[in-house]
Amino acid sequence: PKHITKQKPDWFFTFGGKKLFNPGLPEVQAYIVQVIMDVVRNYDIDGVHFDDYFYPYPETNQVLRDERIFKQYGQGFTSIEDWRRHNVDTLIHRLSDSIHAEKKYLKFGISPFGIWRNLSQDARGSESNGFDGYGKLYADARKWVESSWIDYVNPQVYFPFYYKAAPYEKLVDWWSNNAFNRHVYIGLAAYRAAEQKGGWRDKQQIPNQIRYLRNNAHVQ
Repeated sequence: PKHITKQKPDWFFTFGGKKLFNPGLPEVQAYIVQVIMDVVRNYDIDGVHFDDYFYPYPETNQVLRDERIFKQYGQGFTSIEDWRRHNVDTLIHRLSDSIHAEKKYLKFGISPFGIWRNLSQDARGSESNGFDGYGKLYADARKWVESSWIDYVNPQVYFPFYYKAAPYEKLVDWWSNNAFNRHVYIGLAAYRAAEQKGGWRDKQQIPNQIRYLRNNAHVQ
């Protein structure tokens, strides 16, 4: 009964059978910052790391039910998509300021989806043709790096070399060229190494990916 979903049911929407915090609510953002800052203040940690979950990954026949909150808090936004990205941006910015104000030596980093945007969607995008974190998860990871809100970015480049929708080599190069003097650590899909399809049939795939990123002077 004391669980936050019971205490504050209005803070959540249900999507894909899960209850998820609604980032469009200022109270939700304040709560998340409070939780993270409790850890920052009371534990001897080296940093704070976020995975790629902001708004949920799309699912068939599932619709995000946040129109009411958009009408309440979306002043100044004609697009609910831009408003959602703004909500995530605001949370990341607030967390960055709060963490670094408390302990400036702590590192704050994020593992975004491997594609920010495709070149066909944005002249600044990568040479890829796949699912994009900007449009589908409302995660403008390039902006967080450019704005120095995060200390490092750890993109999930979970694809093989020369994969048409998301070529490993093109995405590693893109992230390294969009680092804005932040550290870049490439997330590798070790869990996919046993797959018997596409480029993963090549058992040198992961070792070759490691060699490739090591040859990039802008990747740590």
